Amino acid sequence: MSTRLKTRLINRKQVKEFALVVAQGRFHKFTRVGGEFFPKCEESVKEFIRSYINRLPSKGKTIT
Repeated sequence: MSTRLKTRLINRKQVKEFALVVAQGRFHKFTRVGGEFFPKCEESVKEFIRSYINRLPSKGKTIT
């Protein structure tokens, strides 16, 4: 991809809340989410979308 989109795909507040809920199941209780966590989540979502779209058949108009 030659051009990078600057659009954020994730809602930071909801990602933070979800991460803390998931972390409640651990013995050590986390109470904060670091700033470097969000770019990692953002990149994971973008990579998932890229790979998912590349696996779709070349016919059709709808991403399902």
